[in-house]
Amino acid sequence: MTLEQKAIEFFIKENVLTFGDFVLKSGRRSPYFFNTGKLCSATQLATLGGLYAEKFRMESVFNETTVIFGSAYKGIPISVATAIALAGTDRAGVRAVSDRKEAKTHGDTSSFLGEIKAGDKAVIVDDVMTTGGTKYEAIAKLREVGCEPVGLIIAFDRAEPPEGSQITAKEAFENETKLPVFALASVHDIVKVNPDFGAVLEQYLDTVRA
Repeated sequence: MTLEQKAIEFFIKENVLTFGDFVLKSGRRSPYFFNTGKLCSATQLATLGGLYAEKFRMESVFNETTVIFGSAYKGIPISVATAIALAGTDRAGVRAVSDRKEAKTHGDTSSFLGEIKAGDKAVIVDDVMTTGGTKYEAIAKLREVGCEPVGLIIAFDRAEPPEGSQITAKEAFENETKLPVFALASVHDIVKVNPDFGAVLEQYLDTVRA
């Protein structure tokens, strides 16, 4: 079974990926909804971390990576779960780091949770990509302290264009930042597990591309 199939089956089983009639934050109506916020049990987080760790070790661009960076908030548990999944492997020294939404005025006043150093190379992990706003912020924060982002791993690629664009949000982000974005699975992988969803998906994508 491919990583993409494992990811889709896991997302459906844990109700991260659900089907119906949903109104997204963007105002679009969608025949499916994706939410990693449902994943909170030990087993769920271990499985999610294992999927990210597998993708991380699969892509050679991450061979020199020293930091797994997760933006607040959904990226934080993903970065920690991924780092834990790498224990016992040749990448066990990789550090999980996240950022703070608000600056602290006492104690540890760093804007990061975890250790980050000049010269580090980071993979940014998150759940999905819509406008890419938090990812642009993460890149800027990392570069400010001398840490170079080398790419991103997201859980799911909706493969939809932002408003007014003819290319997907993932493609637009890659063009702008010159950083590769890898997804555990994309919306097209749903059809491999649930063929009946194919016609619904094509109709939906035709609508959002129009």
